[in-house]
Order: sequence, then C-alpha cells, then structure tokens
Amino acid sequence: MGHYFRPTTIKEALSLASDWPGNYKYFGGGTDLQIYRKQKLLNNEAIIDLSELDDTCSIKADENSMKLGAFVTLDEITTSSDIQTHFPLLAEAAASVATPVIRKTATMGGNLLVNNRCTLYNQSKEWRDAVGSCLREVGNICLVTGGKDKCFSRNVSDTAPALIALNAVVIIHSQDGKKEIPLQDIYARDGIKFHDHLDEDAIVSEIRVPTKPASWWFKKLRLRKTLDFTSLTVAATVDSAGIARVCLNGVSMSPVLIEESLKKLTVETVIKKARKNCKTVDNDLMPLKYRREMINVYLNEWWKSK
Repeated sequence: MGHYFRPTTIKEALSLASDWPGNYKYFGGGTDLQIYRKQKLLNNEAIIDLSELDDTCSIKADENSMKLGAFVTLDEITTSSDIQTHFPLLAEAAASVATPVIRKTATMGGNLLVNNRCTLYNQSKEWRDAVGSCLREVGNICLVTGGKDKCFSRNVSDTAPALIALNAVVIIHSQDGKKEIPLQDIYARDGIKFHDHLDEDAIVSEIRVPTKPASWWFKKLRLRKTLDFTSLTVAATVDSAGIARVCLNGVSMSPVLIEESLKKLTVETVIKKARKNCKTVDNDLMPLKYRREMINVYLNEWWKSK
C-alpha cells in the first residue's frame, strides 16, 4: 500500500521528500501523474501532495508585471481578468491545454513540468512489453530512431513556450535553499533527463514575468482542438525595444527559444534557426514531414502578423 502526504509548508514538503529518497513523487493537480501511474510508468511508494502549500495559489498581474503561484489552476489563469487584460498570451496558452474539466484541476507548475511524451513510450505496460521496451524505460535502443545513445521524447507543455516568450523566471526551493532562474534554463535537451537545475527534491513555487510585451502571438497544432497534447506550439513576443522572443515546443526534447532584434531578423533566419535547433523525430501521432512543414507555416504567419 502506498503512502499519501499533504504538507502545508515547503519546509514540511522537503522534509517528507528526505524521508523517502528516490521513492516519492510530488503531486499537484495530478492530471499528468495519474496517467503515468495508470500506465505503470511510475510506481513510487509515497505521494507528496503540494496543493495545500502556503502562498502558492495567488495571481498578481498588472500593466507592468505578473506573479503566479505554481499551484494556481489553468482554469484560474484563463478566467483571470487581470491576465486576460495584461498578459493574454498566457491566458490563450492555458486555454489550449486539454479540456475545461482537466484545466480546473491541472496546475500552472504541473503544466510547466509535464513529463515528455513519445508515442512508443506512453502506452500501457502490456503494449510496451509486447513491442519491446525502449531505452527510456529498461531497454537500450530508441524504438523511434534505432539509436542507442539518445532519447527524443517531446516536451509538450503549452504554457512553457508562452512564459519563455514572456521572459519568465521561476522560484525554486530545495534542501540547498531558494533560487531564482530563467524558466528556459530548467529544460534539458534530453528525452530522459528532461529537466535541469532541479534537484531531486526541488519545488517550483512561483513564476514571475518582469514586463508586459509590446505584442504577442500564439498557435497550437494538434489532431483535435481539445484533449490532445501539442504536435507543435509556437509562442512569440516583441518587447518595447524591438527584441523578438520566439519559442517552439512539441517538436523537440525541450522548448526551443529564438531571441533576436527584429532589425537583424528575417523570417528566413527564424525558420532556419528553428529547423536547426528542433530535434524533431517521428514520435507523434502527426506525420513527421507535416510537423516540420508546419514550423515554416506558423513562423511565416507570425512574421506577417507582427
């Protein structure tokens, strides 16, 4: 039988994590974790529910900046009048996630830290046993590419590219203390160890956006306009100094950021950088060739709209 804990402070949560080294998982809304447990991809004995932590469920947004508790739900993001008014890019990104029912439970921090996906890994245990486990689980070969040294599972967060385009930072707590780092730095270009700068026990408590952009753009590609994880998400901003931040997700192991002054940028340059840095392989329900072509389509649409 498993063990379930619901701490009310970060200090208490970290203490519980130290009591179950390597055998626990943090739990926010649970919309991602529960799927992994059902597919028997996770079997940790202890669950540490972080949804009751102090000071992690607030929203503060005005014409200058934004602060979000990591356990604000996506529904609260989409219905916040302050976010809709001052940071509509995030509201649109959150509204594109899953379904209305799931968004009432799924948290901001949970979506930023959602596990990477691959059509040949995210299946039932019986399916995986039949086809042969891949190197992300217990095998030593990537079933997508046939390689032995690299996993290309996709980062599928929709709020991550929006917040990276908004130049967000995150507040992280661990046994070593508290630190603040740029959001894009927590993602590693590795399909197995896809988070960086996050210790085993690290807790993301807050997301901060320093300034409001001068303009923004968002688009998501998926088979159905609800429920499905992204096959390609593009979020872009331009700030008051003319610096463009274009972030792509769903087509690589981590979000891919292109940051450059518009004066030095052409649409051809943006597309070239995106295609070079997105390690896109055939591990999605949509065909590989189509997803790559849609990178060009979306970036051309953004360029014409800016």
